[in-house]
Amino acid sequence: MKKILLFTVIVCGMFSAAAKEKLGFNFGVGVKAGLNFNKVSATEWKDNYSTDPLAGIFIYANRHRLGIQLEVLWTQNTVTTDSTFYGLYQQYWNAGTDSFKNGTFRFTNISIPILINLKLTQFLWLQVGPQYAASVSVIDKDNVLKSGVNLVQSGNFNLVGGLWLQIGSKHAAVHPNIGIRYISGINNMSNLETVAGQSAEWKNQMIQCHVGLSF
Repeated sequence: MKKILLFTVIVCGMFSAAAKEKLGFNFGVGVKAGLNFNKVSATEWKDNYSTDPLAGIFIYANRHRLGIQLEVLWTQNTVTTDSTFYGLYQQYWNAGTDSFKNGTFRFTNISIPILINLKLTQFLWLQVGPQYAASVSVIDKDNVLKSGVNLVQSGNFNLVGGLWLQIGSKHAAVHPNIGIRYISGINNMSNLETVAGQSAEWKNQMIQCHVGLSF
C-alpha cells in the first residue's frame, strides 16, 4: 500500500510539473485529516454536534482564479436519539429494551465532493459544489434496534461550501493547507417509517475542519 501511494505521488508530481509548464494551470494531489462536527436535523435526534475524525485524498486543477477539486473522504458521524424516538419507531425496537433509553449510532461514510475553486486572494479559495456520501457501516452502540434494520439510506446527496487556505508560493514542491466547510444534506436520509406509516425528514448537517499537504 505504501509503495502504491509513493508511486501515485511521484507520477502526480511529474504530471503536475508538465501541466504547469505546458498547459498553464496548477495541478496537485494531496492528503488531509481533521475533525467532523455532525448532527441530524430532526426532532427525534439530539440537537447537538458530535465530534468525529475524517481523512482523505484530493486532486485539483486550478487556472488563474478558477479551478476544480475532487476528493474522496472517510468520515465518521455519531448521533443519539431523543426521547421521542421510541414513540415514533417502537416497531423497530429490540424486545425488552427500555423505551426511555436513548440509542447512540456511529456511521462510517465514504464521501465524494466535486468542488469549484474560486480564488479570493493570493492564498485563499472559496469552494462550492455537490457531494455524494455512501454509508459504509452503522454501529448500534446501545443495541436498541432489531437486527437487520437499515436506519438510513445507503446514499445521500449534500451541498458543500467552504474556505481553503493554501500556503506557500505556487512554485513550492509541497503546499500545506487548512480549510473549513459547511455541508448540508439535500435528500431525506431516513430509511424508517413511523408507527403511523409516515417518513420523517432527517437532514444531515456537518462542519468540517482539516489540515493537509498537497504536492
